[in-house]
Amino acid sequence: MTTATLGMKPSLLAGTVLAVLIGASDGLAAEQKPDFVSGGVLKVCTSGEFPPMEYYQNPGDKDLVGFEVDVMNAIAKHWGVTAEYVVGDFKGLLPSLDSKRCDLVASGILITPARLEKYDGIPYFSSRIVMVTAASDAETKVPADVSGKVMAIEAGTSYEKMVADLNTELEAAGKAPVEAQTYPSASGVIEQILVGRATATITQDTTAAYRMLQVPGRLSVSYTYDQSENYGIYLRKSDGDRQLLKEAIEALQASGEMKALLQKWSLPETATDISHDVN
Repeated sequence: MTTATLGMKPSLLAGTVLAVLIGASDGLAAEQKPDFVSGGVLKVCTSGEFPPMEYYQNPGDKDLVGFEVDVMNAIAKHWGVTAEYVVGDFKGLLPSLDSKRCDLVASGILITPARLEKYDGIPYFSSRIVMVTAASDAETKVPADVSGKVMAIEAGTSYEKMVADLNTELEAAGKAPVEAQTYPSASGVIEQILVGRATATITQDTTAAYRMLQVPGRLSVSYTYDQSENYGIYLRKSDGDRQLLKEAIEALQASGEMKALLQKWSLPETATDISHDVN
C-alpha cells in the first residue's frame, strides 16, 4: 500500500477498491468467449439456401442475408468478434465442423438425438407447419374450411399425407374432400393462391414468412398446426463452449434483440420462446 493510499479517507479508499474490483470483473466478463473465436473471427458453416433464414438476396451477391445470419452476426458481436460464413452443401456442414473448417453450424438445421450423439447443439428456434391463404380470404380459418376446394401442395413433401389425413376426417364427417393439386416447387404452390386457382397450401412457417416478404399484404397465415420442430446451432463437443453459446443466445433473447429480428423477417414472434436445453 502506498503512502497516498494510507492517507485516504475510509470512504475514498473503499470507493477506490470497489472501482478496481468492478474493473477487474468487467475485464473477466469481456473475456468470456469460446476458445475457437480467439483469433477474432467466428466461422459459421451454412448452406445459404434456406430463405428467410440464410440466402443470397440477388443472383451474384457475395453476402448472405436472413434471420439466422443476423442472429449469428449478433452472437459474434456479443463475443467481440466478426462472423465469417463458410458456404457449402447442407450434407457437408457437420463434417466441416469435424474438420474445423468452421466453429459453428447454423443453417436451419434441426436438433435431433442422432446429431447430439456426436455434436453439441443449442435449440433456439421453434418452427411450425402452417396453412397459408390469400390475405383477402376471411372465410378459410381452419383446414376443414378447405372442404370441396383446392389445396395446392408441393410434390414429394409430407404435406401430401396431411391432406390425405384431412380428407379421411372430412369424409367421415360427411363433408366433401379437399382437391389436392401438387406442384414441383414452393413458389409454384404460392402462385396458385395468388392467382386464385387454389384456396390454401400447407408449408413451414419459415417458408410462409419468406413468401409474405416477397408479396407484402397478399398472403396470410390462417392456421398454425400443433407440430413443431426445433432448429439449432451445432458446435463441437465442449461443455464450456456450449454454455457460452447458450448464454449468448439467452442474452439476445433477454435484450429484445431476438424479437426485433423476428419482426424484421416476418417470423412468428414466439418462435424463439423455447428452452435452450436438450434434455
